[in-house]
Amino acid sequence: MGGWRSMKLFVDIGNTAIKWATGEELERGVLHRAAANDLPGAIEEAWTAMPKPREVHLACVRQPQAMTGLIEWVRRHWQTSPRLAQTKQQEQGVTNGYGNVSQLGVDRWLALLGARAISPTPVIIVDCGSATTIDAMDGKGRHLGGVILPGLRLFAGCLRQRTDMPSYGEGRISSDCFATDTATGIATGAMLAHTSTIREMYHRLQQRSNGEADCLLTGGDAGMLAGHLELAHELRPDLVLQGLALQSDQAE
Repeated sequence: MGGWRSMKLFVDIGNTAIKWATGEELERGVLHRAAANDLPGAIEEAWTAMPKPREVHLACVRQPQAMTGLIEWVRRHWQTSPRLAQTKQQEQGVTNGYGNVSQLGVDRWLALLGARAISPTPVIIVDCGSATTIDAMDGKGRHLGGVILPGLRLFAGCLRQRTDMPSYGEGRISSDCFATDTATGIATGAMLAHTSTIREMYHRLQQRSNGEADCLLTGGDAGMLAGHLELAHELRPDLVLQGLALQSDQAE
């Protein structure tokens, strides 16, 4: 990486966080993060002193109005309009597995692109955010599909929305699966649901690919999940931005 790409800014707007890095920072493994609930305030503080990038590339899984403040800021301060990432049928050696291509979130698509660039090995890609998505891709770059779970932190909220269960605060995760208080039971259940689903999908991918399979973790809660996943894996916090950078190369 370097040259033209180093003058680009890559931005990923999720439901909980906004993450960004320049091309040069991606090369060095630097990733910035801020809460997404106050986008204009977050970027005003973080971006004002930043050297003006030649291009801004933006991926967003939220409704279009969530990007309005950021797009206006970029136009006002840097006199350019962000280029919006899109989910495609085929790109960078990856084939979309969805019948309706637009239903696959752009973050998931970019993570697939990033994963394919890392290795041609069949892979399970776990993106741990407000929701947790788990996607499979074979050794030919074909997206086989995936599943979506409420994120680790969202599990308790889902229970409270549909039951009269009171709030019991943050629970720890029981090491032996047997919780002896409600908060721990919820936290442990959330983690077990995640790790069990990942293991099942990983083993099914192995069966399809003669025992070959990798597992990549990304997203804000990937570190929390990694500590409990008894499966060989690699943490790639910038996987979506790496995919965004690859898509930006193709757009030139």
